[in-house]
Amino acid sequence: MAVFARGRLSSFAASRLRVKSIRGQLALGLTITLVPFLALGLFATNRFVRSRVYALTQLRLQAEAELIAYGLGEWGVGISQTVQALAETPAFRAGRLPEIQETLTGISRQGSDRLWRYWSTSTPPKLLVHTGGMTAVRLSDIEKSQDSREYFQAALRGFSTYQVVFSKVSGKACLNIAHPIFLNPGLSGQRSLAIGSEMSKVQLMREPVRADVSGVIVLCIPLHDLGADTGLQELFKDDRLNLLAGDNHRDFMRDKRGFDSAVILVSNSGQLLFPDVNWTSSQVPSITELADTNLPSLLPIAQRAMRGEEFFTTVADHGHRYLVLTSRVDSAWSLILLLNERKATADVRAIARLQALFGALTLLVVFVIIAYRSRAISRPISIAGRALEEISTGNFDVRVSATTDDEIGGFLRNVQATADRLKAYLGEVTSFAITQKQIDTAKAIQQDFLLASLPADPSYEVEAVSRPALEIGADWYDMVDVGDYAILVVADVCDKGVPSALYMSVFRSLIRSKLLDRGAEIDCSARACEVIREAIEQTNDYMASNQNASMMFATVFIAAVNKKTGSLNYVCAGHESPVLRRSTGLEMLSAVGGPAIGLFEGSRFSVASATLSPGDVLVIYSDGLVDARSPGNEGWGVQRLRDLLDGVQVESASQMMRTILASVDDHMAGADQFDDLTVMVFRWLGV
Repeated sequence: MAVFARGRLSSFAASRLRVKSIRGQLALGLTITLVPFLALGLFATNRFVRSRVYALTQLRLQAEAELIAYGLGEWGVGISQTVQALAETPAFRAGRLPEIQETLTGISRQGSDRLWRYWSTSTPPKLLVHTGGMTAVRLSDIEKSQDSREYFQAALRGFSTYQVVFSKVSGKACLNIAHPIFLNPGLSGQRSLAIGSEMSKVQLMREPVRADVSGVIVLCIPLHDLGADTGLQELFKDDRLNLLAGDNHRDFMRDKRGFDSAVILVSNSGQLLFPDVNWTSSQVPSITELADTNLPSLLPIAQRAMRGEEFFTTVADHGHRYLVLTSRVDSAWSLILLLNERKATADVRAIARLQALFGALTLLVVFVIIAYRSRAISRPISIAGRALEEISTGNFDVRVSATTDDEIGGFLRNVQATADRLKAYLGEVTSFAITQKQIDTAKAIQQDFLLASLPADPSYEVEAVSRPALEIGADWYDMVDVGDYAILVVADVCDKGVPSALYMSVFRSLIRSKLLDRGAEIDCSARACEVIREAIEQTNDYMASNQNASMMFATVFIAAVNKKTGSLNYVCAGHESPVLRRSTGLEMLSAVGGPAIGLFEGSRFSVASATLSPGDVLVIYSDGLVDARSPGNEGWGVQRLRDLLDGVQVESASQMMRTILASVDDHMAGADQFDDLTVMVFRWLGV
């Protein structure tokens, strides 16, 4: 059989590629044998070299992180010493405003964008000295809100602070360094505080206000100038930082082309300090804004980094893959270093190209040797080749005669025996095949079980769609309008295809018949609960006791809506939780009424209740909606459904249905449907 398999593969490949000569067939056979081994060797070498490159890159990134952290630490010490030195001068302690103004103005003339403030400790506080232009109206607004600033309250209690705040002067975020000015010399460097991490605002306000604090000096460094102020931009010019680049343009995190490298500086309170990216927020930039970039998977890494964790990993989004290293700078700041894998593995890819070239040259040498050394093969092999070619095209009526008892004769007999067995097998399969006409007939019968048109009433709008994954589906929806009540049903039979579709017809018929039998009795909420509960319980008992050998079951959501009052009673039997879109937000109808029906005889189900307001939209769906797969095998998910419903403007039930299906189709992007998909949108309008 192994000889036949190799002969069949060679004959099939030769017929497909129109290779007729013996030399060509031998070359093709050797190619089929050698190429996988060469590819495997190339792959193994590439993986090994890549792992070594990753390890070396981690060490190099760690070294560069330590260099950057050292530079930031030295800068922080210098800033602290400058502010502390100013706070200890006699002019600041005595509050001599002309001298303070002259000192701060002199510092500002050095070309820095730093903004200096000198505040009184009076109630309310007064901005006595400042640098930079400011109108009287703006000054008044700032003084009114200053007392509520956390850093100012911390300074009144003797704490110096580092904190990123939104400056009302510049209208932009800035790094704020606040330092209390003590009447007694030598107290300026006693205590520092990181608000939010070391002490909450509540704990801070419990601290007593210091009577020996005569004023507060505040330094505001705009975040857009932080790279230049800290020396990071100059540091990136250092030859020792040859992996990273500090010239990332604005909005580089949203550039679909990706970027080569980046350095991100975050605080332990989750603020983005560097680089100066044009984030969507007009307030202090937060790491949560990373979720809206082309690299959303960076958000959990930033969350770990802000907690001081140090690690090396990789992230991939939108076709780009990055090596990531986090490093703690100090108790308040952490670094995130990103390096595009393309840049890190450029040498690896060059080596892979050389290996591929070497492999191609090896195959070429083999082909030359075959062309030179090969000779005509014996006639029996030629006969076998033609027979295999016929078999590969589906002709199993070939006749091959074996005249010898050697390996060639055995090969020919195996070819003939295989042709005979394939012919017999084809006849057997054909006799049991389900024709397309039979499938189309079954599909048409199943469509008859779904409502051709849904009930209509001035008090509501309703739309429903069911898409089978195969020719025949196992999901269904149904609706019964009786008296003051509209009864909604969405269900999903396990598995998919013809067997599930057969059980679907039984489940659907049992539930609908019981609703129609007792629908006219529904005159109040209690009776509605009784009718839908008994419809589920009786169907469950029947299927579990009579059809349980096949272990088929169905998940069901059934709801009775009072068309006049909006009262909603429902049973969720193992089904996906529907989403109720109210004017005030989203609500999941997650109350579980019982297990899927058809498994456990005697199961009892509970009814949950809710109340609809005019305009509320109820979206009921099967798991095929949230499990819809993208080409990358990523599920659409409940969160995407919630986000869609939360953001869309509701005009009608049909508009909502079109929006949902369009979003799912965009996510699938032409990928095969994973499961049967059913959606019902019910909008209650009120009376």
